[in-house]
Amino acid sequence: MAKKVFLIGCGTGDPELLTVKALKTFQKLDVALVDHLISQEIIDLLPKSIKILYVGKQKGKLSIRQDEINKLLLEFAKAGLTVGRLKSGDPYVFGRGGEEALFLLENGVEVEVIPGVSSATVAPMYAGIPVVMRGFSTGFSVVSAHLAGNRFNKEWIPLLKQENHTVIVLMGLSRAKDILEEAKKQKIDLDKPVAIISNATRKNQKVIVGKLEDLPLLAKKAEKPAVLVFGEVVNLHKVLPTYKYVNQEKGESVWKSC
Repeated sequence: MAKKVFLIGCGTGDPELLTVKALKTFQKLDVALVDHLISQEIIDLLPKSIKILYVGKQKGKLSIRQDEINKLLLEFAKAGLTVGRLKSGDPYVFGRGGEEALFLLENGVEVEVIPGVSSATVAPMYAGIPVVMRGFSTGFSVVSAHLAGNRFNKEWIPLLKQENHTVIVLMGLSRAKDILEEAKKQKIDLDKPVAIISNATRKNQKVIVGKLEDLPLLAKKAEKPAVLVFGEVVNLHKVLPTYKYVNQEKGESVWKSC
């Protein structure tokens, strides 16, 4: 009899941001299929007795295809094992969780989705940037700059014209030049503030702030994974508290003003 598959959102890497429900679910697993962005601190929370497979996708590197991951999930479940699919962020926020859940359900396997904190909102927060704030932004959009087949997604660029609006771009660091070129074509204000948050919530978090016109230059200084944030709210990073990792021996972190 097929067992259940859990699609588990593991957040952005800081184990303290892992949900209690996710941590409890770890204890039920026989096997875990792990994305490459899951931090070692979170992997260490898995029971030592379970089988762990690394199935993450990395741009430009040989990786397991999505259809192969689907088959593995199905095979383990049909073998009577309780399966955990550990995903960075939230499974349904550009995590292909919907695709996997649909595939499993169509093949008679029970699925439960465990939400996780998404870098779309947590990365700006840890950089001292609220995605909405009266007087600065009345709403926000979360988009991906990447499409299947390594194609550039430019459909969201007009959002940069909206006033009082924040645009959060995932998987966009390598597309910095494309974003700028398309913004010029669509006559976007090149003075629009932008922030690049790399390795959000982790010990090596780095924040780079500038203007849209300098995005390719800023991107060269940043590391993957990274979140791009566009909008006037970016200027608030100068005054609001930001995350700082301050003690490598004790592993302490603090929130402090810049």
